[in-house]
Amino acid sequence: MKVAFCTLGCKVNQYDTDAMREMFINAGHTVVDFDDIADVYVINTCTVTSTGDKKSRQMASRAHSLCPDAKLIITGCYAQTAPEEALSLPGVSLVLGTSERSRVVELAEKLIAEDADEKTSAVTPHGPKDEFENLSVSREGRTRAYLKIEDGCDRYCAYCIIPYARGPVRSRSLEDVRHQLELLDNEGYREVVLTGIHLMSYGKDKRGAITLNDAIKQAEGLKNIVRIRLGSLEPQLLSDEFIKTVSESGLVCRQFHLSLQSGSDSVLQRMNRRYSPALYADCVARLRQAMPLCAITTDVIVGFPGETEEEFEESMAFVQKQKLSKIHVFPYSRRKGTPAYSMPNQLSSAEKHERAKRLIAVSRQLEGEFISSLVDTKQDVLFEEEKNGLIWGHTDTYVKVGVKPNGAKLINTIVPVTISGYNRFGATGIIKQI
Repeated sequence: MKVAFCTLGCKVNQYDTDAMREMFINAGHTVVDFDDIADVYVINTCTVTSTGDKKSRQMASRAHSLCPDAKLIITGCYAQTAPEEALSLPGVSLVLGTSERSRVVELAEKLIAEDADEKTSAVTPHGPKDEFENLSVSREGRTRAYLKIEDGCDRYCAYCIIPYARGPVRSRSLEDVRHQLELLDNEGYREVVLTGIHLMSYGKDKRGAITLNDAIKQAEGLKNIVRIRLGSLEPQLLSDEFIKTVSESGLVCRQFHLSLQSGSDSVLQRMNRRYSPALYADCVARLRQAMPLCAITTDVIVGFPGETEEEFEESMAFVQKQKLSKIHVFPYSRRKGTPAYSMPNQLSSAEKHERAKRLIAVSRQLEGEFISSLVDTKQDVLFEEEKNGLIWGHTDTYVKVGVKPNGAKLINTIVPVTISGYNRFGATGIIKQI
């Protein structure tokens, strides 16, 4: 059986796809590109924005047009929140949500064996007794590996559909975190990114018996893995103990994606974000005190319902004052079923995109300032790919660096590089000794 995959959305979704791909390979099936003819197409969907929904439907249509006789399996967040709509799409045979992925091979084989035109939904509602689905990935085909250690969210921010799509907080056991890290270590990975839907809630379902600190420590003493990078973090949960752990570990990368969403106190309150700009600034200060050269990246939503020009200006001034290294900017996307959907004073698409454009310009300026601060310093770079005559990699602060390889084999190695400059593609550097 030939199987093709398409992944939309976040790194957690990418991990889930990689796990399903590995299950098919282990069962003796062949994985082909999504643009190739296949017997089964698996589309792992996103619903965080209306664009995610639209792309999910488009990918299903694309697969059906390419191979009308193939079986289409729709899984992921869009499938979980709109199973009937997903099942009604032309060519779709099976809808899975954000659980039951461990059965995908069994269910796909059944579809092929029975060769029936029936449409089936295997989506089950999430509930408080949900357990973490122990999906495993040992071969990801990249230099940097991802390890999903947490799923679900119970924060219910006013704009976010994800708690409804992903269910309650569930955590991978510490024993399995260590086991998965050992599998990745045996494959020769040098860096692993710990990911989750709400990573800082890791262990919450275990009644506080374990925390993210404990998960980080599972990477100690491995042969090849020398970097642990953390996914998105929530500022109100950054304790002094956590900061002490990451600053003293010797493994944790000096880049922290500290979710902001808005630099305006009034907007944060309407978003139900449970922290203030002052608290966020305190977290940034404490991280920089413990790790002076660390990079702080973030997400900001522009055009949230009722956001005035003054509130937007306040948000822009805040991110500039914090000297963040990079900002991922998202125009607010209205999602049915969330409190923000019904809020008054919805902004027009034109207003939201105009504000996004302005904030992206600020982000580029801040990113340039951060990279320029590294010029003439020596940074360890994990090299990942060759492109346009240069070999590219990332520092532990997640700055992209390109150098001339001069015949050296550098992929999957960490090498000291003197940063010599930067351009729109990233930093440039010189390797003096290998």
